[in-house]
Amino acid sequence: MFETILTEIQSVFASLAWTSKQIAIYPDNYQGTIVNPDEYLRMNIIPADSNNYAYEGRKVVSGVMFIKIFVKAGEGQKRIMKIADELDSVLQNKTLTNKTQLGTSFVTMEGLDPSNQSLYSARYTIPFKKYGE
Repeated sequence: MFETILTEIQSVFASLAWTSKQIAIYPDNYQGTIVNPDEYLRMNIIPADSNNYAYEGRKVVSGVMFIKIFVKAGEGQKRIMKIADELDSVLQNKTLTNKTQLGTSFVTMEGLDPSNQSLYSARYTIPFKKYGE
């Protein structure tokens, strides 16, 4: 079930609805080359809780997806907000193909990236829930 959630959420970023926006997104532990080092996203999907419902015998997994947004420093918050709106257009309050349900997002500004002062960052956060098994 965990791999299904991961695969399903990642497939959103392989869809034309996302790729047409031309904003690269990488897994949080990605070690390769960043195509545009002035603007990119890093995604981390964290299952945080699971339960079995006795009345139906179904498992539910809930968690949160964090997407760290990196943009060129010195240009204000407007680009971060635009990227967050683009993320909302494909994620917020959506039910995905295999029934993973995404909730309502929020954005937290983080400031200059400590490892690269030429980047400004924010964290986009959205909860998810999946019923199954």
